[in-house]
Amino acid sequence: MRPLCLGKLEIPGYAVKKSGIVWLLPDHAVCEKNQIFGFCNISLEPISPAAPRPFENETILQAALAAPAAGRLRADPETSFGGYLNFLGVQLWDPHSIIGFLETDDGQPGGRLPVRLCMLAGKLFTRLADYGTGLLPGWHSHARAWRPELADVPATLLSLGICDARGPLLGDDASFLEFFAEAESPCHILVAGNDLLVPSALCLLEQFERDDTAYNLIARELEQAVFNGPIKPTPQDHFFAGALLEALRASPIRETHDIITGAGLQKTSPPAAIILSANAEPMRILRHKILAYHLHLHHFQLAAAGPAIRAWLQTAFEPAPRGIAGIKHDYETLITAVQAQFETKFIVLNRMSSSGREDLAFYAPFDAPLSQTLVHVAAKEINLMLHDLAAAGKITIIDIDALAAELGGAQHLPDGTHQSGELQSRIRGEILRLMA
Repeated sequence: MRPLCLGKLEIPGYAVKKSGIVWLLPDHAVCEKNQIFGFCNISLEPISPAAPRPFENETILQAALAAPAAGRLRADPETSFGGYLNFLGVQLWDPHSIIGFLETDDGQPGGRLPVRLCMLAGKLFTRLADYGTGLLPGWHSHARAWRPELADVPATLLSLGICDARGPLLGDDASFLEFFAEAESPCHILVAGNDLLVPSALCLLEQFERDDTAYNLIARELEQAVFNGPIKPTPQDHFFAGALLEALRASPIRETHDIITGAGLQKTSPPAAIILSANAEPMRILRHKILAYHLHLHHFQLAAAGPAIRAWLQTAFEPAPRGIAGIKHDYETLITAVQAQFETKFIVLNRMSSSGREDLAFYAPFDAPLSQTLVHVAAKEINLMLHDLAAAGKITIIDIDALAAELGGAQHLPDGTHQSGELQSRIRGEILRLMA
């Protein structure tokens, strides 16, 4: 039986404080190597009043604790303080502090085993939201995870897809548990939220190129139309408008973030790879009639908007057809714009091209092009278009279509977007292979 200690987590110029440990596995549980068994919240307090406050734009900073070897866990209940003390940073981080014991498979006694740390950080859409407890709780505009033991800044993998790209990275509990149990590469994972503005290639391109002048024009027009228009705005209109403006202002591709490494506090680099989702590409997209910027919103999101926002969307925007050629052009333009500034590779998850339920005997009743009206035709044509981009060396494809077909799409990908745990595990394996 070997003592488990916290291990090193030092930042020159700052006192690292931790909450009590929240245990995710019960006492005497058998755990695998790299399996996360508990976590604590972290706060960083500058030793000098003049020192900057890191992670200032993020509302959650946590250290997840993973087993350094396979074995049976013996938890120390005194390390869990309970109540708010499991939420607030109240105790100095002591690398030698023993938090429990691990009965390793070999059964041999030995010295202290430092736990493997996985750092988690997240930014809430609003600090006014009560985000509760747990691993990465709340509604995030982004969530991040990395291992802090190496001195070098790890490469960033940025996910800008929808649910099919987020799920394999975030995992069943939306907190990266499975990814870091399986990953040996020291990458920094950043999952940007798509809860309001769906990250189609055209919207991402406009975010990447939008300057303050263009953003201010958008904000003023929205304010005039929604808050000074004929329909009295409700609290839902205010909240929706704030979240939308926040999404239009941001460009996750350009953002850098604080990160804790073995060398202390550093900044992340631009993403080494970006994951996109072909399911985020509509055949028609909303275009502002005057300012000519584009919006892509999930239909279910509009239920959260008030009457003033809905009226603004109906009157200020018009549907703009894209077609397969337009989507390909948007991909190419986005990739060219980003790679002109950063050494970034693009990974795209393709679409499931057949649900197995198509029973059309003939296509005469449908207007051409069929991709504008038939989802399964659009999926096949988009997959072919992605193949052309891959053949030109612009993207790497993760073949969801083939993976789902191998497992059984009706069971593991019933709606073409939301995957089973087994399919997510297969996709995660493909991502890890590419990152390696």
